[in-house]
Amino acid sequence: MRILLTADLHYRPSQRDTYLAFAHWVAAQQPDCFIICGDVGHPLRLFRRALQLFAGLSCPRLLVPGNHDLYRDQYDSRTLWETVLPEATRNEGFVWLENEVVTLPLDTQESREAVGRVLEQLGICGTMAWYDYSAGPSDLGYTADDYRHLKAMVNHDADYVDWPWSDVAMARYLSRRCGEHLRSLVEDPTVRQILVVTHMPVFEQAIPRHPESGIWRLLSAYMGNLTLGALLQATPKVTHVVSGHVHRPGHWTVAGEHGPIDFRLIGSQKGAPAAVVLDFPGWPATGAETEV
Repeated sequence: MRILLTADLHYRPSQRDTYLAFAHWVAAQQPDCFIICGDVGHPLRLFRRALQLFAGLSCPRLLVPGNHDLYRDQYDSRTLWETVLPEATRNEGFVWLENEVVTLPLDTQESREAVGRVLEQLGICGTMAWYDYSAGPSDLGYTADDYRHLKAMVNHDADYVDWPWSDVAMARYLSRRCGEHLRSLVEDPTVRQILVVTHMPVFEQAIPRHPESGIWRLLSAYMGNLTLGALLQATPKVTHVVSGHVHRPGHWTVAGEHGPIDFRLIGSQKGAPAAVVLDFPGWPATGAETEV
């Protein structure tokens, strides 16, 4: 089974030929599942047009949103989050992973009959993984209130995300719901492995560290959610995690309490969409970072 994941498309009409070429490349890989890990396009009309690029795929298409998708325009961020983006996602044939899990068979009917085994599945769950400041340098000594007030100095989320919740409250809410989805997959006896997809990274390896720069040291607090990463490390069956957001590729093996976790970053750049291809079943995955 082949899963193809991308992120940070930031769809721009002026570069439509590039996006069309990428969509054609995706189709040529004949994926069994296609996943977008956030920052699809903004405003809403570009979010929709980006999803329409992949309308020809016959496989399941899944999505988690990114922070840029929630920037206010004709709708405020709360309305985008609660109703408008989920509805647009469903209307374009995608699954809004914030609200549900997906399971896919890891083997074929023929292979199961040949060895007399029961169906084994890959469970997929995902979340935006909003930042809770856990990625900030511990030696700064800043409180959550400090980070809230300082965010406008380095991060445009402070200007364009206008929902009523604090960063910490939103991160806690999303992590709790992701935990519920994980438990449902862990308790499913047919699920052998779990793939978790996020927009913001959840492991330390992905956070850019520039100790010589005061701006980068502060900015790192808004780049990931390491609290959620700790939850994933403690969860049985989690074998793969894929994230976007920081616009650089990466591939690490992260230690988990129940075995190693294959962790990848999707390194899309401006005008250059990238993808990660994972081939299941088995550990480790045979996929590699691919740019178009």
